[in-house]
Amino acid sequence: MRLSFLSLLGLAALSTAVSAQSTPLRADLVYSGYARPLAMIPAPGDDTRLFVVEQKQHDIHVIHNGVQIATPFLDLTGLVFSTGNEQGLLGLAFHPDYQSNGYFYVNYTTSGGALTRIERYTRSLADANVADIGSAQTVLEYSQPQSNHNGGNLVFGPDGYLWIATGDGGNFNDTGTGHATGGNAQSGSTLLGKMLRIDVDGDDFPADPNVNYAIPASNPYVADPNVRDEVIYLGLRNPWRYSFDRLTSDLYIGDVGQDAREELDFIPAADVNASASKNLGWRCTEGFLCTGLSGCTCGDVLHTEPIKQYNHTVGLSVTGGFVYRGDAIPDLFGTYFYADYQMSKLFSLRYDGATLSEEVERTAELDPPGVLAINGPASFAQDNHGELYILDLTHGEIFKIVPNGPFLGLGKGYAGVTGKPRLHGTGGVGLSQAGGLHIRNAAPNKLSVAWASLTNNPVPFFGGTLVPGLPMTLSLNLFTNPNGEIDLNWTNLGANPSGLQIFMQFGFDDPAANFGVSLSNALVATIP
Repeated sequence: MRLSFLSLLGLAALSTAVSAQSTPLRADLVYSGYARPLAMIPAPGDDTRLFVVEQKQHDIHVIHNGVQIATPFLDLTGLVFSTGNEQGLLGLAFHPDYQSNGYFYVNYTTSGGALTRIERYTRSLADANVADIGSAQTVLEYSQPQSNHNGGNLVFGPDGYLWIATGDGGNFNDTGTGHATGGNAQSGSTLLGKMLRIDVDGDDFPADPNVNYAIPASNPYVADPNVRDEVIYLGLRNPWRYSFDRLTSDLYIGDVGQDAREELDFIPAADVNASASKNLGWRCTEGFLCTGLSGCTCGDVLHTEPIKQYNHTVGLSVTGGFVYRGDAIPDLFGTYFYADYQMSKLFSLRYDGATLSEEVERTAELDPPGVLAINGPASFAQDNHGELYILDLTHGEIFKIVPNGPFLGLGKGYAGVTGKPRLHGTGGVGLSQAGGLHIRNAAPNKLSVAWASLTNNPVPFFGGTLVPGLPMTLSLNLFTNPNGEIDLNWTNLGANPSGLQIFMQFGFDDPAANFGVSLSNALVATIP
């Protein structure tokens, strides 16, 4: 006989209010000693390694199980050219099947600075911390007329294709000759000022050994003789850093402005998945500002406007970042972090596809303690768990964004497994401190409840006194949302003794489960 979820839990009167959390943050120095680090990339399927790209040294280093390995993973000295801040070794991306094929891709300006080269290498068969330098295969090359606006970021998109940001090739007002009236970004005949998308698992150009890729059939301009087939978006100035939201597949692009505006561009997942063409406006627009340059029409409906701009009293060079999808800071789940490189400012916001909200400058909050400082945030990084890092180009340091202060421990379990909710918690310690749980991967719109106990055999708990002298109240929604998420928050932990452990569990109404209840793993929260 299936037990009633309500009777099983012995529900008392429950509050349906959920108080909003705002976790304070800090930036912890986790790695240092690099020469202009501008990317830190995890390999797919490998939680033990992070790969750091050094622009100045022209090499890639491995951090293995938290230990920085002195011997480079790949050293491209002699191949890479760098005389300015926007040249050098600029990008790294691992093939989605890296664990089986060992392929990874780099983007660099070649010796002499006249070319950008996208090159494939293979991991050594003998040592996963070393690449095979003799495995180089050129994938794509294109000319660089100037030393700046070289783009350089490489990302494998949710479609499995390699995305390449090129930059407009430099010069004021994009005065390249690719367009009849000037401007590379608006010209279909050049790869400059674009977002490119190629299939590295094919080869449509077998006669040329330096062209080793195929054109995805869904690329939007394959039937247009006036635009290169590799192009998916036009109208970019220097899209230095861009990223896909790992949960939704939305695309965020930080496009560096000229002398008036910096901008953030957004391509919704529906358009990414449909391979929809986009013109992001440059050199006709800079942010929302119409430049009035030749060949441009102000208010052109074919131009996709940015979701965010800021003028040069705020910052001078935008650094695109990531949407936070980690476990350690549940109330910031879905928040986009970005920065300004030249003014060393850090920001975050939320965007739901229509409206910006929760726009926060976090420079002071994320200022490291003591003599440490984040100077020149040229890039963010995201590990395989969705936690975020800030790369300081000037000092060669890497900082991790973490909750600030004493917080309850992190609970792991059953991520992405159907029918097994994922549970983790945060909380402060001391009088009147708040804490809470954010549950993901539960059934949508289901009745839910949490357990809490001071023993490892949790019992239903809905408020009141957990133990004498430790008053603890819990407020919760009765139902998960359509995404299978729910926040449960408590207040007034009291003066808890150090080392106290609180055991928690979560369940929801599930007719297919034993006794009609599906349970999460147990969370053990230890108070420091």
